[in-house]
Amino acid sequence: MEHIDCIKGLQRGSYNDFKKLYALYHDNLYGFVFSLVKSHSISKEIVQETFIKLWVNREKIRADGAFKSYLFKISKNIIIDRLRKQIKSPVFDDYMDYCDILESGESNSDSKMDLDLFVKRLENAKTKLTVRQKEIFELSKEQGKSAKEIAENLAISEQTVYNTLSVALQILKKEVGYTGLAFFVLFF
Repeated sequence: MEHIDCIKGLQRGSYNDFKKLYALYHDNLYGFVFSLVKSHSISKEIVQETFIKLWVNREKIRADGAFKSYLFKISKNIIIDRLRKQIKSPVFDDYMDYCDILESGESNSDSKMDLDLFVKRLENAKTKLTVRQKEIFELSKEQGKSAKEIAENLAISEQTVYNTLSVALQILKKEVGYTGLAFFVLFF
């Protein structure tokens, strides 16, 4: 059982055995993580963090236990910790709303974006906004501030906040392209 030998080697601090286990489990672990977080970059980070935790805690691993389950449990706990931190992120909320809209309105999985692409398109679209439009959009939609709070912070009227936000949303809707309708619904 080469697998168990690698685990025993890992326990003793063998970097070569660590690399073998990494090669053996990386793809399955990545697929598992991606199926939950729907982001390539976050999946890569979580897989890396999982293997770092594995290395740090290598002496505590049981060679006779279910190694794969142990590895996946580490990843699951990392995902849960990250989601707890991210739960208040308006951009993440908007992405989840976007996914819900697509799932209820379309069955074509090709039209779905992962979180990375969603954020990238949003950031690219925001470059078309004026400085004031971008500021108000970010305060409202990304930081979750009310129109009243924005007006007070920027020393402008609430109506100016609403008007500027409306123009910004029209620009963003145009710039986002094929996802414009879903995007517009999200932020309006």
